[in-house]
Amino acid sequence: MSRYKALTVAIATALALAGAPARAADGERQSLEELRNTVVNLLQALVEQKVMSREQAESLVKSAQDQAQKSAQDAEKRDAGAVRVPYVPQIVRDQIRKEVAEEVRPEIVKAVVAEAKQEGWGVPAGLPDWISGVRVTGDLRVRAQEDIFPSGNQANTIPDFQAINAAGSITKPGLSAFLDTTSNRTRLRLRARLGAEFSLPGGFSGALRLATGGALDPSSESQTLGTTGAHYGVGLDLAYLRWQSPKDGTVAPVTVSAGRIPSPWFAPTELVYGRDVTFEGIAGSYQHPLTAFDGDSSNVYLTGGLFPMQEVALNHSANKYMLGAQGGARFDWSDGRKVRLGAAYYAFRHVTGQLNTPGSSVLNYTAPGFVRYGNTMFDIQNDPAQTNYLFGLAAEFRLVNLSASYEMPLGAKTLVVTGDAVKNIGYSHDQILARTGINQNDRNRGYVAEVAYGDKDPGSAVGAWRVIAGYRYVQADAVLDAWTDDSFHAGGTNTRGYYLTGNYGLAKNVWAQMRYMKGDVIDLPPPFLYGLDIVQLELNARF
Repeated sequence: MSRYKALTVAIATALALAGAPARAADGERQSLEELRNTVVNLLQALVEQKVMSREQAESLVKSAQDQAQKSAQDAEKRDAGAVRVPYVPQIVRDQIRKEVAEEVRPEIVKAVVAEAKQEGWGVPAGLPDWISGVRVTGDLRVRAQEDIFPSGNQANTIPDFQAINAAGSITKPGLSAFLDTTSNRTRLRLRARLGAEFSLPGGFSGALRLATGGALDPSSESQTLGTTGAHYGVGLDLAYLRWQSPKDGTVAPVTVSAGRIPSPWFAPTELVYGRDVTFEGIAGSYQHPLTAFDGDSSNVYLTGGLFPMQEVALNHSANKYMLGAQGGARFDWSDGRKVRLGAAYYAFRHVTGQLNTPGSSVLNYTAPGFVRYGNTMFDIQNDPAQTNYLFGLAAEFRLVNLSASYEMPLGAKTLVVTGDAVKNIGYSHDQILARTGINQNDRNRGYVAEVAYGDKDPGSAVGAWRVIAGYRYVQADAVLDAWTDDSFHAGGTNTRGYYLTGNYGLAKNVWAQMRYMKGDVIDLPPPFLYGLDIVQLELNARF
């Protein structure tokens, strides 16, 4: 290649580069401009030195421009589907990275924690497999309670049958043979429960739970403070195994539980059973989903159970037990409305007292293990000398219980209306008259009506709240006084009145409750009165 030809190629290449589209960065654009100026000056000098003619120089420039234009068109065709990414300064990139990290980090952490819990990260491989299926639960309640008696009450008028039966005499307990009806009482009470729920293969599960409370009282786990430092009694409150069939949608069709189990019944109030009552025995239920409703939990159900109450030594045919059955339905709608219905039958067998022959104590086992207040009682000891007394239940108890609740959302809160009614169809006027000698009207009905509004769970968050208003009317032998609500009118039956409750969330899983209950006795021989107003202030926590 000649010197002139090599120079021509170099100049043409420089011109092509100088005429390229200005897509480069600022530094590159400046370099190309310098190169273009240099080439133009070089051509001008060559023409002046007569190395080439002006026509040759102009032809060389035009050829380079045409080549640059063609290269630009080819590049545009090649980059037609490309995504253009503008230049972003480093300081802007750093700020974007910081903002994205702050926004995304909580979601990532939440997802990672959930996955860690589900998959058991950090659980040593040497631990047995079942430990991942164990969940520890517990709750604690501290209550301040004031019992206020109206001025019209009379002292030493209401027998305390539990104290009399424990002493075996009316005279031995002294003034403790009567319920306190005149002396206002202030006390602190505590309920503590600690349990473990566990899952096993094959649809099996179970639970164990320890709880405070007296050994005899089935409906209360509260411990009154003031034991001169003595330790509180703690008992096995729950201990059961459960089997559930595979779920049909969100419903497990068959459930069977055995041991000391939580209540298997739909019981929206404490009309028949107090909240702390647990059941010894076996229970099974069948649920059939209702696909016609748009709520996943809609179903019809049937529950039944057999529950031993007391084994009688040497006379097992007289063992005390309860047979129960309940049928009902649950209707859920996607807009948050819910309806629950239940119809139950509870038959308490061999709980009625039987009169001993004079001077005998063979039938003493027919006396109840625990009584609170309200049920009609009669002396089964039949002591000719009338020095020893033992009281048993005068009525039989076969209960028909109808329950219903309606729930609907109102804005961010929920309104719940509840009705609960019971009738003891085992009650017999003639039998009561024969056993007690008292001719009285039937005392076998009861009901509770309640309205609640607010957050479903006041312990769900700070500021969550719920208020409840209700009316309670329970005749003397409508239900067993030992198993019903233990708070209203100090527990038991033969009472009526209203109650107001307010709850407020102090922290997640911590809430306060205040409850006011105004109760009066339904039946007392005139002029006797037995009213009792109760104020409870509680602090509750759970985990």
